[in-house]
Amino acid sequence: MHSKVFVYELVIPDVLTRIKQRLEKIVEPLGNLFVALGLSPNQITILGFLLGAVAVATLAFTGSFPVFLCLFAFAGLMDAIDGYVARKTNRATSFGAFLDSTFDRTTDALTVLPLYTAGLTSTYEALLLVTGEFLVSYTRARAESLGVKMAGVGLAERAERLIAKVSIYLLLALNYWTPAYILFWALVAATYYTVAQRITHAYKTLTRAPTSA
Repeated sequence: MHSKVFVYELVIPDVLTRIKQRLEKIVEPLGNLFVALGLSPNQITILGFLLGAVAVATLAFTGSFPVFLCLFAFAGLMDAIDGYVARKTNRATSFGAFLDSTFDRTTDALTVLPLYTAGLTSTYEALLLVTGEFLVSYTRARAESLGVKMAGVGLAERAERLIAKVSIYLLLALNYWTPAYILFWALVAATYYTVAQRITHAYKTLTRAPTSA
């Protein structure tokens, strides 16, 4: 039991943090390029969604995992770049945050679909992951609407889940189906573990806070 906690609480977050730090080095120059091109954060958000949709359609019609992987990875970068551009240009807006979250949820569902169509998962397994991802998002949104700070709470936030998905599709592109399936279930476990972490955090915070009349 202690070894599992060690892996979930210390080892995995450390590995994911290092990956995210490397990705940030890619995001900054690309973000500066989009700033120079005059693209708004909302336009980048929409572009990221369209790239994700094209990636899924490309895989459905061509069966090419390498092409899908490239498009999907770039779509994932857009999710980080729009936030960078918003901060860089001081153009962060409430509607932009709403639009970003809306397209994020759509992309979350779209990018699970190929796992099923490729034959890696069953319908129920794919649905299990999608449900978990939506719960990760909902628990944060609902808790924050009640005044609970949720930033950074949970093992598998969206960036970590995108990294895991890219890794799964990379394994499929290399024809490593068994490792991909194992990683899929690791992602499912991490996703629901995150839901549990957020529920626990919300419970501890809300039960300490006085309720309004």
